[in-house]
Amino acid sequence: MSDPHDELAGTEQPFVSHLVELRDRLVRALIAVGVVFGVLCLWPGPAGLYDLLAAPLVANLPKGTTLIATNVISPFIVPLKITMMAAFLVALPVVLYQV
Repeated sequence: MSDPHDELAGTEQPFVSHLVELRDRLVRALIAVGVVFGVLCLWPGPAGLYDLLAAPLVANLPKGTTLIATNVISPFIVPLKITMMAAFLVALPVVLYQV
């Protein structure tokens, strides 16, 4: 049941303690996403996920054409964005449990 030595048992928690708990849970969720992102960056890597998702599009392109980057930094940012979205999807059960 409840701990007899708990000073807040049966009382409402103050607002600040709710904010502290929310912060702790958000930090845990971000750590989970960060860990999964790190693992996905190591294996299969951002380029591997990008190639996996781009394969159906490349297969339907006309012969002799390729995908192009429309911005200078796009070849670097797009695979990282895809990896971050995949990391969020893989870590979603932990994120939903924490929040």
